[in-house]
Amino acid sequence: MSNKNEKSETEVLDFNKASFVFKPNENHGWRQQGPYLVCKSCEIEHAAWVGMARQMVGLNKKGQPIMKKV
Repeated sequence: MSNKNEKSETEVLDFNKASFVFKPNENHGWRQQGPYLVCKSCEIEHAAWVGMARQMVGLNKKGQPIMKKV
């Protein structure tokens, strides 16, 4: 039985009107964590999958990761 005074546990969202838009920094603070390159310098932490066969060995002048095959 449902009580009419109870609030609904579902919510309808309108994704055409985003309340937040993620705009990454120009230069990311990439660090490798296992099979991921993780950036923690942007407003939202985000990552890219590189797999287990690659290892980050540094950054180039533009701040992009330099990868080598393992």
